[in-house]
Formats: sequence, C-alpha cells, structure tokens
Amino acid sequence: MNELITNVPPPLPAVATAKPRVWPVFTAFAILLVAEILVAVVALTLLTLALHGPKNLARGIQTTAATAPGLLVSFVCTMALVAGMALGCAWLSPQRWRERLQLRKVPLKFSTLLAGTLGIISVGAILSALMELHWVPRSNSLDVLDRALQNLSPSMAVLAVVLLGVLPGLFEELFFRGYLQTRLVARWGAAWGIGVTALMFGISHLDMMQGAFAAVVGCLLGFITVRSGSIIPAMICHTFNNTMSGVFSVSVGDIQSPQSNYILLLAGLIILPLAILYLRAHLPPAPAKVAA
Repeated sequence: MNELITNVPPPLPAVATAKPRVWPVFTAFAILLVAEILVAVVALTLLTLALHGPKNLARGIQTTAATAPGLLVSFVCTMALVAGMALGCAWLSPQRWRERLQLRKVPLKFSTLLAGTLGIISVGAILSALMELHWVPRSNSLDVLDRALQNLSPSMAVLAVVLLGVLPGLFEELFFRGYLQTRLVARWGAAWGIGVTALMFGISHLDMMQGAFAAVVGCLLGFITVRSGSIIPAMICHTFNNTMSGVFSVSVGDIQSPQSNYILLLAGLIILPLAILYLRAHLPPAPAKVAA
C-alpha cells in the first residue's frame, strides 16, 4: 500500500487563465476619435460645397457647422462611424458579435428602466442649472446645438429629435458599453471598467462640460449594463433621455429664470441619489462572468 501511495504522480500545476487584452479597445478608441473629426470635416466640406460653392470655403464650413442641416449631417456621419467601429470590432473578435457586445435580451421592469432614465435626466438638469447660474463654464457644443435647434420647421424639428435621440442611444452604447466596457470589466473588474469607459465616453464628446456630463451618465449606464448583463437597458435609458432633451431644446430652450434654475438644481440633486439607490436595490446581481 505504501508503495502505491509513493508512486502516485504529483498533481498538475494550475494553469493560469490568460487575462483578456485591452490594447485593442484602446486602439479602437484612438482611431475613433481621429476618424470622427475627419468624417465631420469631410461631411461639412461636402455640404458647404453643395450649398455655397468653393468660395470662402473655410468660413463657409464654420457657418454650415452652426446650422441645423450642418449639425445633423455631420452628426449622422459620425454616428454611422461609431456603429461601424463597434460592429466591425465585434465581428473581428473570436466571440460571436452579439455576445462580444452584450446584446442580449434581459427581463427588466419598467420601473427600473424609468429609474435609470430619471437618473440620467437629473444629471442633465444639474448641469443645465449650474451653467445657467454661471457656477460652471458653459458648454460651447451645447450652446451651438441649442441655437441651431431653435425656430425649425415642424418636420425638421421632428427629424432632429429622432436623430439626436435614437442614434446615440443605440450606436454609442454598442461601442462604449458594448465593445469597450465589456473588455475593460473582464480585465479590471466592474468599478475600474465602468469608470475608465465613462471617462473615455466623456473625452469622445470633445467638450469639457458636455464631456463631464457624459462621463457621469456613462457611469450610470455602465452600472446598469454590468448589473443587467446586457446593453439593451442602457440603450433604452440613453435613447429616452436624449429624445426628451431634444424635445426640450426644440420646444423650450434654456431656462433663464434664476429661481427656476435653483428649483431644477434641487430637483436633480434629490432625484439622482434616489434613482441610484433604486437601481442598486432592484437591478439583478452582476453575472458571475462577463463576456470579454
């Protein structure tokens, strides 16, 4: 018996699981930043040539960029680029592209989606009130957008609201929460993965104040995605928030009254933590393993 025991081979050493690589997602993000600028410039250049001809092209591009047609054309082109990058990168992954992007159906209550949307809207309300009260610098990008959306024809206003509401909610979530965050969470864990993705989401807006707003919203959307195991809830919340913001910009514009902005700020500061607490309590636990 002793001889049999001594002849038992030693157990095999544990094989370390290789951590997923993160350099592809950072490379894709850097390419996207450069490509977004180039695509927007090309789109505005072609639109300016079609509308005004080649005379004073540089000045014409600046003028076109501040108009609703110019903003919408460049916006649609950049959103198409974001979607193409997300789907292309996911297709190149060894995983199935739906799994790589976490494009899964999950059962979520309407109240949970409403809480996520209200949380995002409250962040926008806080930012808007702070800018109108001159407590933080104004966002040049948001000011240009608000001016361009004023006094539109009914058909143009509907088109602007649909494009500004639907496209970012679908395509930005595919790339940021789907492609980027999935890999970063798999490598670094939920907290770091969500935070870094939100920071990159903010940087992609190329505007300090709008980027700060986007980074906070990105944290909420990232939390919803990790806890639900799908980007579809984040898509719904993101789309509804952007659509409501578009409707407000087209129909109302900025709130000028200081008293109204104080009320808006207070409402946002109350609703945001309540929405976060509700999401923490009612979202399902995070999956044991996140697809990378």
